[in-house]
Amino acid sequence: MEMKRLREEIIQQLACLQGDWMPLEINGEQAALVVILPRDEEFAKSGPLRLLTGRLGDEWYPVPIEKVTHIESFQKKTFFYTEDGQFCVSSTLKELDQRLPEIFLRIHRSYIVNTASILRISRDFSSNLVVTLVDGTELPVSQSYVNDVKCMLGF
Repeated sequence: MEMKRLREEIIQQLACLQGDWMPLEINGEQAALVVILPRDEEFAKSGPLRLLTGRLGDEWYPVPIEKVTHIESFQKKTFFYTEDGQFCVSSTLKELDQRLPEIFLRIHRSYIVNTASILRISRDFSSNLVVTLVDGTELPVSQSYVNDVKCMLGF
């Protein structure tokens, strides 16, 4: 029983790594091959984003990153949200995910959230995680990001 608990704990810790891993067996013993990917050079040079400039109608607004509650990709467009509204941005979700500060968390292929804007995390009728933001917005957590969410938020 102790080995099973230890194995589960190791798997959870490996899931938190910024890289990839694969279980293997060496001389009859269980092991893991871990590959930690280097940071993107462009990101390292320019650092995390401090603001996002979004379009609202025919005007552009620079918004400090702390005011962004979440970012969404919808119908090949990317939007970010603040308490002042929804803004369109020219970057893709993938590009933003690479440049956002660590306070932002990818929870779905279509959503990134500012963890400071999370009010609660619950389960829906299918036992999937749902993130509720301080403004009442509810966003699904896809199965592929559940471990990342649990690691970052500590549950």
